[in-house]
Amino acid sequence: MTGPRSRTAAPASHSRRRLLGAGLLAAGAPLLSGCFGLGDTEGLVLEQPGGQVPPAYADRQRVVIWSAYTAHNAEVIAQNIEAFHAAQDEIYAEVQIFDSYEGVESKLSASLQARQVPDIVVLSDVVWNRFYLAEALEPLKGYFDSSFDTDAFDARFLDEGTVKDDIWWVPFGRSTPLFYYNREIFEAVGLPDRAPETYTEWSEWAAEVDGLEFDGNRVRMRAYIGGDDWYFSGAIRAFGGAYSDGLEMTLTTEESIAALEYDRRFIHDDGFGYLAADATGDFTSGACATVLQSTGSLSGIKEAATFDFGCGFLPKEVTTGVPTGGGGLSIMRYASAERKQAAWEVIRFLSSGQASVDWTLGSGYVPCTRDAIESEEIAARSAEDPRYQVAIDQLEIAQGPDIARRFVPEMIVEAKNAIQSVYSAGEDAEKVLTRMEKELEPAIDRVREKYERQVGE
Repeated sequence: MTGPRSRTAAPASHSRRRLLGAGLLAAGAPLLSGCFGLGDTEGLVLEQPGGQVPPAYADRQRVVIWSAYTAHNAEVIAQNIEAFHAAQDEIYAEVQIFDSYEGVESKLSASLQARQVPDIVVLSDVVWNRFYLAEALEPLKGYFDSSFDTDAFDARFLDEGTVKDDIWWVPFGRSTPLFYYNREIFEAVGLPDRAPETYTEWSEWAAEVDGLEFDGNRVRMRAYIGGDDWYFSGAIRAFGGAYSDGLEMTLTTEESIAALEYDRRFIHDDGFGYLAADATGDFTSGACATVLQSTGSLSGIKEAATFDFGCGFLPKEVTTGVPTGGGGLSIMRYASAERKQAAWEVIRFLSSGQASVDWTLGSGYVPCTRDAIESEEIAARSAEDPRYQVAIDQLEIAQGPDIARRFVPEMIVEAKNAIQSVYSAGEDAEKVLTRMEKELEPAIDRVREKYERQVGE
């Protein structure tokens, strides 16, 4: 590097736009007693949350869906629910929207203690496990039949919702992170039109970007997201580490420490990155050259960015580190038999035929049902814009969450605290992860017995 440079890529007027609402740092963790203070739960049926069936759908069985999808994705679901209402005359489905997966988790915990329960809940890839451990979810295997069998879903994703040979959570809005990069910035400094192959290469490229001015911004290579440890959960694997082996924590291994030390050095020693208030907004405004963000954000980023950008696989280091994420659908155990059967009919509709295709196309999430995977419309979109195909191709190397991240509610809260300590304050990575591991020991002990009984080998 010879000092700051000013280059001009395609001039544009970038508007800062917040694409994603900030996640809650911590949500009310579900009780793990198995009963939420409900006493004897044998045959227990809880009331639905309040609401009314509109006169146009009078005499139909009401199904309440608690959804974490807002804004555009909420509109896509609403359109599919309208199609469901038109396709049959026995069930009315009411979608009640919360601001995030954490919002659903917190509200559902409180609702169960208040002796109310929705029928279908959108739960994230980690949150559903905790409600399974609390014995609040309905086993779904028995609802499948010859007209809608388990092969309606991508087997990899369906396996993530399977415990003890039953299915508790079916895939719906599934995703992985993608590597997003500003093609115009990369071209301006002579970088290849691709994602870096390794984290080491990412650092080397960051030195080339350092000091560049793009459309009035002094660019840094990466905007870090501190409110979501999902991205770090992939990086720690790429460096050969992990959150845990089963319930045994592995945060203080040399490999795990190396992953967080890489971020500390990237931000604080080299000055190539920073903790952003809105990393995606910074990327679409040209303030940073790269960002890791969900496949489900691709359509929104495409709409907001006024420059050409590319998508690639996440970098490797010692190995690959691509975490699966996103949400799925569960039916609540304490709904009545009639409500549960009606809820299943809603899930069947949303997960098959044109509804499944429309959801995939509209949301930008990866296809996770047979009908979506085989859809000519989705294939045509990927052919027209290969960035959508990148997300599908990356699934071949993606992995579900570590056990402790799935079943220990405090794990993600502590992980967010840890990465923010490093990203913001530059704390020593080994010290932070040692503290995190120690503070998590009581939380792991609290779930160990139930985990071993309900999940363990």
